[in-house]
Amino acid sequence: MAKNKFTIEEGFDELEQIISSLENPELGLSESMALYKKGVKLLDKCNQALDKTEKEMIILQEGYNGGIHEGENFE
Repeated sequence: MAKNKFTIEEGFDELEQIISSLENPELGLSESMALYKKGVKLLDKCNQALDKTEKEMIILQEGYNGGIHEGENFE
């Protein structure tokens, strides 16, 4: 079975759901702790994805500054 590719948008959506669940006063301590751990791991995954995207943008910008000019065909 193929693994679904992680997207930052889905990660943020899931984080919002976790936060909403944690705001429930009827949630028990063990459930809260499990959701908190899941949220921390998910936040780390989102940060890694954002770091990767930022690095790709820097590389693209360096390429642009180093010789890729407006109007060039990238295909």
